[in-house]
Amino acid sequence: MPVLKRILVATDLSAAGRGAVMRAGQLAQQWEANLFLAHVRPDWNLFSRWRPASQDSYQDVARGCETSLRLTLAELESRFGIHARCESRLGKASPVIAALVAEIEPHLLVIGARGEHEACAPGPCLGGTAMKLLARVETPILLVRRDCAGRYASAMVAVDMPGALSRRAVLWGSGLVGNGDCTVLHAYDVPYVERMRLQEIDEAVIARRRKQSEEAATAIVRDLLGAAEGHAVLHASAVCGEPVSAVLAEIARAPADLLVIGKRESSGPRAQAGAMGGVGFRIAYHAPADVLVLPS
Repeated sequence: MPVLKRILVATDLSAAGRGAVMRAGQLAQQWEANLFLAHVRPDWNLFSRWRPASQDSYQDVARGCETSLRLTLAELESRFGIHARCESRLGKASPVIAALVAEIEPHLLVIGARGEHEACAPGPCLGGTAMKLLARVETPILLVRRDCAGRYASAMVAVDMPGALSRRAVLWGSGLVGNGDCTVLHAYDVPYVERMRLQEIDEAVIARRRKQSEEAATAIVRDLLGAAEGHAVLHASAVCGEPVSAVLAEIARAPADLLVIGKRESSGPRAQAGAMGGVGFRIAYHAPADVLVLPS
């Protein structure tokens, strides 16, 4: 099972931030984990840079944050029986949160997929702080999009090729849903089909290539099911298509509470430390569900 003994949740006290806090509280209760609550507010230089401001208004904001944090801690205690440790610091959000990750060494960082500045953006997206943390933090990150309504009941685990990262993704997905449903999905493509058609290759040959690709993808998924633990109801799915559109289409067709993906598709020499692969980033950006991003 995944290890969840220390959870760090960061909130900007927006509605999205509150959703992240409540999800972190639910997970801390489920896993009997220590919960650390972090809030980063701008110092005077940052605050005054973006809006006409007075010291009085700045102090009002500070007092409002303190009140909101007390109410948040009280709600965590009443709803989940959780006594969270609270850290309130000044500065820019992403570097401060990254520093807290280095200090606390959480097993999971929970944040809202978008913050107060992106609250009105249409459709699923990622806020600036979330994108910066994905690039710089090598800790599992849970991007929360939905209000917490109890434990996760269903998860979709999007896997690339067999390997440690894919197996770890299946482990997390199956562990977080408990007795719920966990679908392991591999989106595969059939290479060079259009090129073969341009060369007037017989359609029977192309059909055999499609069949071989489907059988290989199905074998990958079935092998990865062995990495699951717990009592989740497992489902195997191999779909043909471009990975981003195929994964998003599947989660739209069969909605899940949680999508689990790896941070990078490849650990080869061109993969940058800390960087997130383009496929994973686009899925995380557009997926309508909560997204758990696992580092390589």
